[in-house]
Parts: sequence; C-alpha cells; structure tokens
Amino acid sequence: MNYWKHSLLSKKKFGGVTEDYLDIHKFIDVSKLFYFDFKHRILLHNTYGIDICIQKFGETLVNSENKTLLIRDIAAEHCKEDLMGVVPTLNNWFKYVDELQLKFIKPINPTDSKLKEFILRPFMMSGLKSTLIITQSNFGIYLTKEILGIDYALELANYIQEQSINELLQHIKLKDKWQYSPDLKQLKSIENGIN
Repeated sequence: MNYWKHSLLSKKKFGGVTEDYLDIHKFIDVSKLFYFDFKHRILLHNTYGIDICIQKFGETLVNSENKTLLIRDIAAEHCKEDLMGVVPTLNNWFKYVDELQLKFIKPINPTDSKLKEFILRPFMMSGLKSTLIITQSNFGIYLTKEILGIDYALELANYIQEQSINELLQHIKLKDKWQYSPDLKQLKSIENGIN
C-alpha cells in the first residue's frame, strides 16, 4: 500500500483531510527509496519505527478539524494496514535472522553520546545485534539526518564503511504471512471509494 492510501485510511479513521497525515505515512514508507521490495517494512514498520516517528513529528498532531491525535496511533495504524493487523517489534522481524550471517555488524562507538544512543537504540530495544543494520547503514545515515540533523549524519558516515541496506536486507528471511501481506479489508475500503 502506498502512503497516499494510508493517508486516505487515516482520514477515514481519525477525521480531517488526507493531507493531515501524508508526511507521517510518507516517512514510514521512506525505506522504499532504499529497498523497493516489501522487505523495506523491516526498517520502520514496527515499534521502533513508531518511536522514530514520535521523535520526528512530536507526540501529537492537530488535524484540520482541530482534533488532537497521538502520532503513535497514526503510525501504529500504518503498520496494521500493511501487516495484517500486526504492530510488530524488532524482535518479531529479526527473530529468524542468523546473527552469524551478519557477523560483520559490530556496534560502532562514536564519541558523541547523543549519536551513540541513537545508533544503539535498535539493539537496546531488541537485544539483537542484527537490528543494528537499521542505523549502521546508508539508511541509518538518512535517519540520523532526519532526527538529529546533518552534522550528526556526516559524523555517522565517517564510521560506516559502505554498508548498503540493500545488501544487508538480503540476509533477512521472512517466514510469517503477516510480514508480506497487507490487511485486505483496508484495501477493499479504499477500492470501494469509502473515504
């Protein structure tokens, strides 16, 4: 499902206009620019991605009907719409990953504590070193720019040696149906013109 369809569903669920939600859904799906395959969802379609959305957009959004909504709820609905009603954790996505396949992923140790905390957040949330592919890759540099700013992104780029998220995602196997199937009822409501 694309971010416009997610925005249509948010309008239906939360009120306001479609454009109220476009930036949030576009951000959650930005990983498609790095990996145009349903595996892109591994990166932000989870509780970690919801947390990153809150960092980027704040705790709440006031829509065009002057209704205050939690960013968390909008982002969680995006996950549910794409993943058969599931809002997964990083552990749900990475549970089948053989850590040995990603043995070259070692936590980097920047001197700046803010950058270090940002880079280690996926690992701290999951306990799985493999989740560091999110922040220790070209996608991580992008996320760092979006959340911490360009100076932090450039610093992170100094630590990362050509780790493309495109290559890293090749090591991840999807075995559960929810990981690659959208909620068909949600899609039908858009196709039937129910806005």
